Amino acid sequence: MTEADPQDTADLMDAERSPVTGMGSAMGAGASFLSTAQSLLARKARRGVKVELPAYLSVQATWFIAFGLQMVLFPYLITNKLGLGGVELGLANLALSGPSVIFLLIGGVVAERAAGKPLLMILHLCAALPAFGLAFALATGNLSYPLMIIYGLALGTVGAFMMPARDAILNEVVERRGRVGSGVTLQQGVAFATLAQFAAQITGLILGGYADKMTKMPDWLGGFGIGPIDSWELLTFQGLIVALGALLAAFLAKGRKVKTGRSGFGAAFGDIGEGFRVVASDPKLWSMTVLMFGVGIFVIGAFLVVLPIINRDVYGLSGDGIRDMFVTFWLGAFVSSVALSLIKRIKRQGRLLLTAQLLGSLAILPMMTEIPHWGFLIIVFIWGLSAGVSIAMSRSIVQDAAPKDQLARVLSIYQLGFMAGAPFGAAIMGGLVDAIGPYNIALVPAVGMTAMIIWMVVATPIWNLKNGT
Repeated sequence: MTEADPQDTADLMDAERSPVTGMGSAMGAGASFLSTAQSLLARKARRGVKVELPAYLSVQATWFIAFGLQMVLFPYLITNKLGLGGVELGLANLALSGPSVIFLLIGGVVAERAAGKPLLMILHLCAALPAFGLAFALATGNLSYPLMIIYGLALGTVGAFMMPARDAILNEVVERRGRVGSGVTLQQGVAFATLAQFAAQITGLILGGYADKMTKMPDWLGGFGIGPIDSWELLTFQGLIVALGALLAAFLAKGRKVKTGRSGFGAAFGDIGEGFRVVASDPKLWSMTVLMFGVGIFVIGAFLVVLPIINRDVYGLSGDGIRDMFVTFWLGAFVSSVALSLIKRIKRQGRLLLTAQLLGSLAILPMMTEIPHWGFLIIVFIWGLSAGVSIAMSRSIVQDAAPKDQLARVLSIYQLGFMAGAPFGAAIMGGLVDAIGPYNIALVPAVGMTAMIIWMVVATPIWNLKNGT
């Protein structure tokens, strides 16, 4: 038997290797490469989706830090810097809040038709400009009342478009997060957003209290002083912090657009009309809108008018008392929001909402008697606890019930109920507190909200509402 020639063996192996076999190997290698690439892209996409919620909450925080600063600086500049009275302050507040009532519904339509990410970026940059302009006027000694009116109109208009745009995006963020395996529910997402709002607002309120004066800490905190900080510097910071929100919004997905099939000048009004029909045809949405109108009249009216009058006439305090009162209220809202954020799903959201509002309404009845200031602040804190639950639960109910292709429009109508009720409530409470005094006035919001809650239990589906139904 002869030994095989190595060259003949190699030739035989080459002859047995099929071109199809070589192609299969190449396709296998290509498939392996494609699978690896897809895996890397999927991991990158998951990272991008997971960063969206922290980015959204950070955007929310930048807006409300600026909002908290404004709550202190706006009335301070008018009453202290310009030395003007209540009539001028009232007109300036009307300039600040009026555009929200006028443009809020249009803002809901715009929020649906525009991609959320670029819209948020543009609105945050626009919100920074009035603050920078007012800071420049103040630093150069050119502050005037007409400038305050212009500032109010500009920022109020931006805010009208901001609210539905920002609130509608949250639903998308939670939905995309759920697709990559996250267990965060919409209810938790709303609670996280409310938590960020309250924490940021408290931060802004505290910073605003240092405008042009030093604040001394209590002895148990060391008794040291903070401030003063020039008010133009705080306004500059307000502009910078809200502009930062535009950069943080870059981490969000572009967002989806809604096509309604309408075009032309009347398209926006057709979309708004359709939104009203959706709200009117859904008992849950209609009930929540009416409830928010009642909250605007009885709760916000008392908050804006009655509490400052009690602060001045009963306890003899001024700006420092208002700051302590506001911080205490929003601290209570913050605490209840923390508690809600730890719960993934509340089965009876409606019952929790109405129970919290009832307890908050009854908690103000002790204000009808002469109680010490610390007791007054405890009541304000309880009121804040109730507000935190109410805001989170009402938003969750509306977000769950609203059609996803009309979410921004529905949210704008829901917000309008709240925004429209507040001016009426402030006017009614202002007249009543002068007529019946700062003690008896506590009975009005307590009775009004109790009657509203009884109606909600008896005549609407909110009390028996179950999560997801």
